[in-house]
Amino acid sequence: MTQTATIEPPVLAIDPRSVSLNADGFAFRSFMARLPEGAIADDLKEPAIWRKVQRGSYPLRKHDHVYVVAYDESWVAEAIVVDADTKQAVLAKPRITQFPPRFDKLFETDEYRVAWVGNGYRVQRKSDGQFVTQAVHSAALAERDLNNMYPRRA
Repeated sequence: MTQTATIEPPVLAIDPRSVSLNADGFAFRSFMARLPEGAIADDLKEPAIWRKVQRGSYPLRKHDHVYVVAYDESWVAEAIVVDADTKQAVLAKPRITQFPPRFDKLFETDEYRVAWVGNGYRVQRKSDGQFVTQAVHSAALAERDLNNMYPRRA
């Protein structure tokens, strides 16, 4: 009888730079956290995804409220921290809200497209997928950046 080893995928980790303090009250704090690409709602059941956050500037504490946003903004979750230490944070059952898909198509030309990158919009070259601008907070600013990729007529 041969045993087959099951290989589990590595546990995701939330980047502390993607967590921002929204409010700091007397009893609890409120945070917004953006998940890394590939994360799903079920990953919120794994306390270890918060390990980097717990070693960062604003570690989560019991009773803190967390508003979690999926990378592609297709859903959000609201949860309360029920236990936390330096290696993990345990969330009470998160309340998931699904967002409708985009109704407007992002601007693109033959060579470039505007793409959502989790924390803003960037211009991406279609031929190789390389991002050619920094992230901006609105699709309109990214569209302006895309238009600036082309020379102006004299």
